[in-house]
Amino acid sequence: MKKRNIIYILLIILVTSIYYYQHDESGLNNIDVVDLSTQPIYQSDRMETMIYDPTGKLTYKIIADTVKRFDNTGETLFESPDVTLYNSDKIKTWHILAKHATLTRDKLLFLNEQVVLTNLLTDSQLHKIMTDNAKIDLTTQMVTSSDQVTIEGTNFTSTGVGLLGNLHDKTADILENVKTYYNPPNMTNNSTN
Repeated sequence: MKKRNIIYILLIILVTSIYYYQHDESGLNNIDVVDLSTQPIYQSDRMETMIYDPTGKLTYKIIADTVKRFDNTGETLFESPDVTLYNSDKIKTWHILAKHATLTRDKLLFLNEQVVLTNLLTDSQLHKIMTDNAKIDLTTQMVTSSDQVTIEGTNFTSTGVGLLGNLHDKTADILENVKTYYNPPNMTNNSTN
């Protein structure tokens, strides 16, 4: 009888062990999978990014309060971007500010909220472009917007809706409802008494 009880006890232990082993195995299959594809692959505070052309010349620099890079979309998000464009002679040509920006894989820069483009070259009639949203192709330096736009230049201010411009050529055209105000330069009277 003792032998029979020992066999029953061992059989109960064996069945219980198999049950718990299979229960643990099935528990491993029910692990929650976290989808990280919508999470940034990196993020940083107060980051400076410098982009060079294939010959090693600096083409643009972006400084931002926060930067998040998403691998699934290829987009980089910037908070408070401060962008400087350079020409082939390494001279700063444009300074660009906005509240938010998104840079795509295709080097398209989407600027949002309080967008200000300031021409840094003194030999141009075009000084500043202001709008709420703009898109800049960083390869061609074409800039577009479908929002209200204000352009300031030498002795003039223009407002309207829509923008098509070329930062490289220092040109900008307002597309609709254009109003231009001319401010003649101050004339000094050189008469003698």
